[in-house]
Amino acid sequence: MPYENRFCAVLLTAVLFLSCQVAPLAAEPAFVGMQVQGVSQKVAAAFGIDKPEGVLVRDVALNGPANAAGIHRGDMIIKFAGVDIDTFEKLVLKVRELSAGDSVPITVTRQGKSLDLTMKTVKWTAPWQVKKGIFASVPTIGLTLTALTPKVRERFGLRWGSTGVVITLIDPEKATSLDLQRGEIIHQVNQKPVWDPNDLVKMYMEAKKQGTKTLLMLVEGSSGFRFSILKVK
Repeated sequence: MPYENRFCAVLLTAVLFLSCQVAPLAAEPAFVGMQVQGVSQKVAAAFGIDKPEGVLVRDVALNGPANAAGIHRGDMIIKFAGVDIDTFEKLVLKVRELSAGDSVPITVTRQGKSLDLTMKTVKWTAPWQVKKGIFASVPTIGLTLTALTPKVRERFGLRWGSTGVVITLIDPEKATSLDLQRGEIIHQVNQKPVWDPNDLVKMYMEAKKQGTKTLLMLVEGSSGFRFSILKVK
């Protein structure tokens, strides 16, 4: 398979996610939070490099270790944890050795300049640990939700860095007051991150119990992020 098609589909941790999940090797797998791809001959030619080497960063998780270390989309990793990175596989091997809490020296090239950075790995965060499908619904407003698993991400073609719960079904007869679409992601409810659809249902029922009339949701759709009011019936 060409390097350019071998993407780290979820995140660089002590395990790399390629086309399938690799079992964790460390007791406390390291969360790194970046999506990468290998460098093909065509990519190398575009950079004026004689042979393919290094690994390109496609995306970084917001507030993740890569983001905090100053790694940008488009950076090319040429050195990682003291080892020269000339292939995708070599980066995989080095990442598998990491544990949460490690300080990792990284060298990247950006616009022709070499930058030395340091990344502090952390434990996996809850939104990135969702692997099993979890469904929940709020019948009174006609909304059905699911956890954002890798399969759901692929099915709906969702952005790699997104976390939250995904809208799978909307009853048009009951959801007349909702400006939501199937396949959109609810990231927050009243500023609280959500990744288990049952948590959203609990917040809705608690609001109903307390007599709260509305909840504020941060939603990601095809046009970007927006705030949406959820009326409590």
